[in-house]
Amino acid sequence: MKKQLMAIAVLSTLPVLSSYTLANSLSNSDQLRLQGRFWPVASSALAFTWPGSAFEYRFSGTQSSVNLQVSERMRFWLELDGEGRELWVEPGQKHYQLAKGLPLGEHQIRVTRLAESFTGVAQLQGLPDTDGQLLAAPAAPERKLLVIGDSITAGYGVEGESKDCSYSQQTSNPLKAYAGLSASELNADIHTIAWSGIGVWRSYGEEEPKSPTIAERRKLILGDDFDTPWNSANYQPNAVLINIGTNDFWQGSAPGYPQAMGEMLSDVRSDYPDTPVYFILSPMLGGEARVKQADDLTGLAEDEDVDVLDLGRIQPEDGYGCDWHPNEITNTRMADKLVDRLRTDLGW
Repeated sequence: MKKQLMAIAVLSTLPVLSSYTLANSLSNSDQLRLQGRFWPVASSALAFTWPGSAFEYRFSGTQSSVNLQVSERMRFWLELDGEGRELWVEPGQKHYQLAKGLPLGEHQIRVTRLAESFTGVAQLQGLPDTDGQLLAAPAAPERKLLVIGDSITAGYGVEGESKDCSYSQQTSNPLKAYAGLSASELNADIHTIAWSGIGVWRSYGEEEPKSPTIAERRKLILGDDFDTPWNSANYQPNAVLINIGTNDFWQGSAPGYPQAMGEMLSDVRSDYPDTPVYFILSPMLGGEARVKQADDLTGLAEDEDVDVLDLGRIQPEDGYGCDWHPNEITNTRMADKLVDRLRTDLGW
């Protein structure tokens, strides 16, 4: 297989953070709603790494700001009263004005991390500030999705103009990937557990498995910190989506894939025993590799009562995102099919 399967991003080591009880963290604030996985750092900070992680709040006033800390320059998406714009956060702990000069009244802000876990740990330092008062947090949607994936799910290169660009935060966006689009259309919360270049048996560029797999990282609150275990009871989705295999098949075959996927599926079933699980075929695989992945997943699905979804392949006439990844056209087409299926199966 060639470069079009995956360009694995350079990984950076995240710091090991001290553990604090949730009882003393922002996690319990009724003025802050969290989407995703957050790790308490002292009594007044929350750390997070997974793409698509978000916090939102409501306030009465004319302006609002937050304190954020990152290790590297990091891309976020800011939504103020439904209007969105890009927000870049600079290294260190800094104060960010998210809204000012607004009409006096109630307003709502949502901040979503677009950068992947290997970009580093982000921290929300304390509750947001306002010249008025914080209100009760927005209500959480009743619908919940969990997606486990690689760069396709993380939105690698989705905003790129062609296959000729490489990875950058400027062109990667989980909100524009098929799963993020589907969650938005369905008004569902989503936990996006995705890491570019990763597999369930081996990752891109590996002859034999070396680095942690998605089966290991999916159990973490912070994607590269194995001292931050995730408790699956904290988030019970209505459906689990698994889109893994592109990197396992980076050379066209993946002999360890069926067993590794079966083992992860068993763990997922243990965490979410009554939840529908869907395997999704890679839109980047073609030829014999795609046939083999489909056969492997179909065999597992028959034994475990799992559905295998083919949301389509990348069509050359639709163009590509960076490094041959799905662009916005392909992701939108995939999302349309996924939304239709979930609406049918879940009654949404």
